[in-house]
Amino acid sequence: MRIVTKCDACVFAELDKNKIQTSCELGRESKLGVEETNDDGFFNLNRFCNTYRPKEWLPMLSLEESENLCDTVLQEVKPRVGFFVIMDSQDTDAIDKLKKTLLDIKNQKDATPRYVVVINDKVEYNNEIQGLFGELFDHYITMHHIVQINTTFPTEHHLIDEAFIHAKNGWVYVTSSGEEVPLDLLEKMHQRMNIDMDILSVVKPYDNINGMIFQSSLFKYLNGNRRKVYEGEDGEKNVDDRPFLDKVEDLAQKSAEGSVIEWGDFYGD
Repeated sequence: MRIVTKCDACVFAELDKNKIQTSCELGRESKLGVEETNDDGFFNLNRFCNTYRPKEWLPMLSLEESENLCDTVLQEVKPRVGFFVIMDSQDTDAIDKLKKTLLDIKNQKDATPRYVVVINDKVEYNNEIQGLFGELFDHYITMHHIVQINTTFPTEHHLIDEAFIHAKNGWVYVTSSGEEVPLDLLEKMHQRMNIDMDILSVVKPYDNINGMIFQSSLFKYLNGNRRKVYEGEDGEKNVDDRPFLDKVEDLAQKSAEGSVIEWGDFYGD
């Protein structure tokens, strides 16, 4: 079923004197290639519009928020992103390298990380990790968790499944301790999805797991890197044991172009 957003009753619909929509104050109709109105005099957008706001939204705003509605709504729809950091406990500078990566997460430009999960396989580091959390993050703004690993997994990708218990609705960025996280990462995600209106579901990692970005709902739907059991068209149960990224590749063939992209296409080299 195709999702359609009707612009009628949206506060950002710009109308002429005959109450016929001529444009969108956010410019979304032009970015989605909509040029003509329907019989009711409004545009239909052939996808979900996360900035649709009825007039009932206005009384909920503060005076400051109501002074620039476009800025306010774009603040509301900024992507909510959590970070999974796989700690290299074998490194002699393990804590220093973890702090370097956590600082990049903390210092995101014009954005706040929703939560941070550190995946650690040595319990003796937990106190120091908690110390870094307390030093760098306000738990009421950016939640933080440690996932203690007590067994060996086939690949680092399976560690993502262990951390996923702490995932929230929105997005997840995966990296390793010591890796740089671009300070404008969240800003670029916002630009791509909410300003340029480009569809995005997954950004493939630039190295192993580093740089992977995915929608939490998609990871859950595909059961991550774990076995997914589903009913086929013939009514028989099928089993998919492939890693998450392999499952995503199949889904990408049926999805909109550009929903699954390489890191270089998202951020550049």
